[in-house]
Amino acid sequence: MSSLNLYAYNDFRRYLADWLAARKAEDPRFTGAEVHRRLGLPNTRSFYPDIVAGRTLTTTFVERFVILLDLDRDQARYFRALVRYNQAESPEERELAFEQVVTFNRTPRTFLNECQMSFYKDWRHGAIRAFLDTGDYGDDPASIAKEIVPRLTPGQVKESIQLLAELALIAKNDAGFWKPTETSLTTPEGTRDDLIVSLQLQHLELAQKSLLAKDAPERLVATNVVSVSKTVALQIEQRLEKARSEIRSMVHKDTEPPTEVCLIHTSLIPLKKPSKEHSR
Repeated sequence: MSSLNLYAYNDFRRYLADWLAARKAEDPRFTGAEVHRRLGLPNTRSFYPDIVAGRTLTTTFVERFVILLDLDRDQARYFRALVRYNQAESPEERELAFEQVVTFNRTPRTFLNECQMSFYKDWRHGAIRAFLDTGDYGDDPASIAKEIVPRLTPGQVKESIQLLAELALIAKNDAGFWKPTETSLTTPEGTRDDLIVSLQLQHLELAQKSLLAKDAPERLVATNVVSVSKTVALQIEQRLEKARSEIRSMVHKDTEPPTEVCLIHTSLIPLKKPSKEHSR
């Protein structure tokens, strides 16, 4: 069994790369040829590097990797879930796989307890928290549910309010109405990258639904595809970060009563692989 902590990884490809490097360090005679022989592929040396580089790992070879990596029963369950999560092709498939990754992870979490993970796993918790700041809605989940876009069920609203109260992210004011305890939230130290990615995927899906809905509230959505130098690309990235900082400051300094709940997302997504001179 490898000395590497599998549960510390949220990318099975990175684990495979580190595992092979560790095995070679322990035993210089353990070569790529030996790896492929144990995988039942004695006539190739490219399969393992190709998997690490992004090639799809099929179910059959997942089981061969379980044997190669000498994983115990719990580790094997986590590894299979990790493969499904990393190779998911839809938000729904990714979310289901993420649930399994969380369930099978045996590493104690220092910074992120289960309640906090629940908050970041579903977009509606943040939406309801912000919504409660826009008026006095009492304890009637049905009246809140019909105001959220896309529409939620009263049960979902009730569950969110319960969680938000447990986390002390909302509390009742002197008049007995639920209100946010903080003006804005930031991702806590120690939050797993895959957890935030899962939430971001939900936010992108919300934007997609809004674009497709004919009766959606008025929104501002703009996209541009441009070709620029590496220097200007970095300047754009810095400008976007500055804009995000300014928006957070505006929210924090807003002195008027909140009336709107908005989803704001910014993206800078490369559509071309990095050139060799920048990838070294």
